[in-house]
Amino acid sequence: MTKVSIILLVVLTTFVFSIACFLGILIGRRLCATKKQSGYPVSGDRETDPEKDVLEDEAAEYFAGRKREEVLLESFKTYMIEQKPYLNSKVSIESVAASLGTNKTTLSKLINASFRMNFRQLLNSYRVKEALRILTIDRNISFEELRIASGFNSVSTFTTAFSRFTGCTPGEYCKKMPVQ
Repeated sequence: MTKVSIILLVVLTTFVFSIACFLGILIGRRLCATKKQSGYPVSGDRETDPEKDVLEDEAAEYFAGRKREEVLLESFKTYMIEQKPYLNSKVSIESVAASLGTNKTTLSKLINASFRMNFRQLLNSYRVKEALRILTIDRNISFEELRIASGFNSVSTFTTAFSRFTGCTPGEYCKKMPVQ
C-alpha cells in the first residue's frame, strides 16, 4: 500500500468513527427523551444525575470545611484566652498550630480571614491588651517590666504595637490615665 492509500484509510476510519459517535449521541438523547416521557429516571433527575451528586458532595464538603474552620477559630480564641501563649516572647505560629492540632498554613489563613491581620499583629494586639490590664493594676510598673510582662521582646516593637492599638505611646497613655 502506498502512503496515499494509508492516509485515505486513516481519514475514512476517522470519519466513520466520528459519524458513529454523532449517531450515538443522537440516539442517547432520544432514549433520554423517551425515558423522560415514560417516567423512568434519566440524567438531570436528582436521583441519577452524577453532576448533581458531585455538586452536592462539593457543597457538603464546603460546609464541613466551614464547620471545621469555625471549630478551629473557637479553639484558637479559647487557647489564646486560657493559655495566653502571647506572654511568651518566643511563641511561634508553628507552636500554636501544633497545640491546636493543625498546621501553620491553615492557622495563618484562618487568622488573616477572621481578624484581618497576620499572626504577629494579632499576638501584639493581645500583648497590648495585657499591658493595658497590667497598667490598671499597677500604674507604677516600669516600662521595661511592663514590656516583659506583656510578652514583648523588644522596646521598639512594644512602643510601635502599643501606639498602633491605642493611638498613643505607653508614656502618653500613662499621662492620660486618671489618678487613683
